[in-house]
Amino acid sequence: MNVAAIILAAGASSRMGRAKALLPWRDTTLLGHEIEVLQEAGVDRIAVVIGMHAQQIRRAVPVPMPFVFNPRWAQGRSTSLAKGASMLRREPRPDAILVQNVDQPTTVGVVERLIEVLRESGADAVQPVYRDAAGEEHGGHPVLLSGALLPALLEAREATEGMRGVLHKRRVERISLDDPTVGLDLDTREAYEAARAALGA
Repeated sequence: MNVAAIILAAGASSRMGRAKALLPWRDTTLLGHEIEVLQEAGVDRIAVVIGMHAQQIRRAVPVPMPFVFNPRWAQGRSTSLAKGASMLRREPRPDAILVQNVDQPTTVGVVERLIEVLRESGADAVQPVYRDAAGEEHGGHPVLLSGALLPALLEAREATEGMRGVLHKRRVERISLDDPTVGLDLDTREAYEAARAALGA
C-alpha cells in the first residue's frame, strides 16, 4: 500500500509561546519525531505544511523535506489540510493518506495498525478512539484516509468543519488502541510538560 502523510505545522502556537514543531521530544523535536515515526512505519511521502514559523522550522530540520507553505494558515486548519493534499496529487496517487497534527505525536505501532485496518476493512477511513477518565469515548489521532478521499481533502473548508466534513457520511472504522498517544493534545505548556513526564519524552 502506497501511504502518504500530511503533517500540519502551520499554526501560531500562541498558547505555547513558541513553535510547537520545534519543542523537544525524546531525542529530537516534535516534528523530527513525527517524521522519524512515519518513515519507520513505511510512509512513502510526507508533506509538512508550515505557516507562521515557516523559516524557523525550515532551518531547524536537517534532512530534505517537502515543506508546503500555507499563506492562509491564520484562516484555519482546513486551509493547511487542503494545502497539504495539493502536494499529493502528483503520480503515483497514494492509496492512503495519514493526517497528523504536529502537536499530537504518535508511535510506529499506531500508524502500522491503522494501515493494517484500512487495508483489511476497505473502510473510507480509520480513526483510533480512547476513553477519558469518566469513561466517555473520544476520537483520537492520527486519522488514516483512503486515497480515494484526496479530492475531498483538496476541498476541505472551515465552513464544512475541515476533517469532520471530509469524514461526514463516510465509512469510518473506529478502533480502540492501548496507546496513550492517541489522545494526546499538546496545546498548552502544561499539557506538553505533563505528557513529557508521563511518557518519558
